Amino acid sequence: MPVQPWLEQASVFVLPSYREGVPRSTQEAMALGRPIITTDVPGCRQTVEHGVNGFLVPVRDAAALAEAMLQFIEQPDLIDSMGRKSRRLAEERFDVHQVNAKLMAVLGLNE
Repeated sequence: MPVQPWLEQASVFVLPSYREGVPRSTQEAMALGRPIITTDVPGCRQTVEHGVNGFLVPVRDAAALAEAMLQFIEQPDLIDSMGRKSRRLAEERFDVHQVNAKLMAVLGLNE
């Protein structure tokens, strides 16, 4: 099922997780220019620069999660500014062409 239509309806992407690889869902939200709220765990923390393109919250801390969401309600201008930064970070860190080129170089398959 395509997630893009659902992400386009969201202003902010929230992923409270216990542990992940680098979540594809977060990368997709970043590519669509959404700010991110996620937990400060390996994988998730690689997608967010706290206070730049979103917020990292402690695991199992519902109060911190609610506070991060409240920041976007109280300061809606953060949605646009952090969303633009998410898009920029997605392009810098997760561009498939760059990732593939690095992988090919590591594998010694460059021409």
